[in-house]
Amino acid sequence: MAVHWRLKSFLATKYGIYGAVALQKRVATKTKVLISVQNLCNYLEKKPKSIRLETIELLCTALECELHDFCEVKLSAAIQKNKESTVKKLSYQNTPHSKRAVTSFPNPEDYT
Repeated sequence: MAVHWRLKSFLATKYGIYGAVALQKRVATKTKVLISVQNLCNYLEKKPKSIRLETIELLCTALECELHDFCEVKLSAAIQKNKESTVKKLSYQNTPHSKRAVTSFPNPEDYT
């Protein structure tokens, strides 16, 4: 899946907020919760690898918006292509021999 994170551009166009400190002040005044400047800086500079649902709720409440205003999730081109083609079932027979586990279980008496 392709996630398009546009928090920085959304803040600049809708609120004229360009920095983490200004965003921190807005979140603190609207929600009475203080988010660290470093975390907000990370959210502004790049797409976060993970973000708590509570943080998303705070941002949406403070910015009076919904998640899809600054974060969009789309199917990637590879997934769309695979979705159109036939689905191959994953099973032991479809697994290459190099990826399969050991075929026989070791004898415990060999380790005495």
